[in-house]
Amino acid sequence: MMMLVFPMTTGMMIGMHYPQSAFAPSQSATLEDVPFVWQEINGFCNWAATSSALQYIGVDLDLAAVFAATTVGFSYAYYKYNDSLLTYPGVIYKQVEPTQFLSELYGVNYTVYVGENLPGGDHAQQLWENEGINVGRISGQTDALALMRNTIDQGYPLLVSVDPMWLPTADYDYLRERGLSGGGHAILIVGYNNTEGTATIIDPGVGSFGDQYGYPDNGRGNYTTISYSQLSTAWSSRYYISELLQPGPEPDQDISDSLAPAIRDKLLGVGSSYAPSSSSAFLWSFGEGAFRKMSEDLAPSSIREFLTIFDGLENEHAFKAAALVFMGIGIESSLTLQYLSFRTAAQALPKIIPQIDETDFSASSAEAVFSMSALSSNSTLIYPGNVSRIDGLVSSTFADISAEFNSTGNLESSLESYSDDLSVISDYLDQTADAWLEAGNEISKIWPSSPLSAMAPYIAIGGIIVVFIVAGIWYYIFKKPTQ
Repeated sequence: MMMLVFPMTTGMMIGMHYPQSAFAPSQSATLEDVPFVWQEINGFCNWAATSSALQYIGVDLDLAAVFAATTVGFSYAYYKYNDSLLTYPGVIYKQVEPTQFLSELYGVNYTVYVGENLPGGDHAQQLWENEGINVGRISGQTDALALMRNTIDQGYPLLVSVDPMWLPTADYDYLRERGLSGGGHAILIVGYNNTEGTATIIDPGVGSFGDQYGYPDNGRGNYTTISYSQLSTAWSSRYYISELLQPGPEPDQDISDSLAPAIRDKLLGVGSSYAPSSSSAFLWSFGEGAFRKMSEDLAPSSIREFLTIFDGLENEHAFKAAALVFMGIGIESSLTLQYLSFRTAAQALPKIIPQIDETDFSASSAEAVFSMSALSSNSTLIYPGNVSRIDGLVSSTFADISAEFNSTGNLESSLESYSDDLSVISDYLDQTADAWLEAGNEISKIWPSSPLSAMAPYIAIGGIIVVFIVAGIWYYIFKKPTQ
């Protein structure tokens, strides 16, 4: 499915409703020459739309540069506990915080809007505001359309999150035919017409999946018309999540001095750089450590242990076989997104931070690109939900294990039959971890790591012990699958 987005908007009082009095007196308005940035593949829509909006307001960052300047191209997160196995490439792990970081680097005003009915919206608002992010709330369709009109009348596109099933372009027939609703996809609203009851959108997602995969040379998705009713349905399905990027004051600090240490910490997996003031900083694995931990967890014994959590379920055999297939698909699609975003971000970085030794950093990056490419396949992203398109090393290995398990009923022997393939996957993950470590250390030669970063896990050890005691009590009292 399309990538999930958690966007916002600027120029508003923090935490306030968008005033209905902001309805523009004009009946129609369209922003001319907003650049079309293609997302290229599923998962990159938010960043393609962000690049488009930034370029329109004069911040010249293409998609690759956005991956670098937000640090998402150099970020990876992994978590495994009980029946949860979560892999997050940087482009999906977090989106609001990296956009705020980029905005501060380049002097952009950034605000996020979310609907009042967003589950956990009050908590999210509090967290974001504590991080200095402007947050506004939308009470319903009237507020949302008022925001759209006023934003465009001010001269800026509005980035919104929608359920792509409701978008008019024929590309989304692929989703409609398979009933793949409920996903999140980022588009830009660049115009409106009250008389016709329509909006004009730029959609970076056309041509990014299905049999129509490829750059939309015919211009579809670029200045496409959508009815207010379709837009409202698609937008409200995503709780009216919206973002606005506007020109702001010139940044105070040199971009390199802020960006380089952030990328260093993301590559090296410094937990506090991924999840400030959160226990996730110590419970998850990040950066090079995420690849290393995943490598350990893909040993046959570790996979077998993970699947024991589902012992005793109804249709246990079929459930475990399906879990194996989707484990492979999930890991491979996650690694593919990270590979594609890392590769382009690494190429763009020396232009953004010229002080980096391009030779040494590029050598480490090339090693990472090589090992990550071996674990990647575009098929699971181009054909979401279609398990017949499995052809990558990771997804096909897990699919083969599942097929043998279905045939023999013996999970242990099925895993051992493919232990060599699993070992190859683990080796590539370890090589990726080594390359990320080297790349992070190359940056550290110019921007050394803070001693506090290394000491943070020990400073917080008391809190971790409490977390694990609580988690242990919960596990033994309430042990049951959550997914």
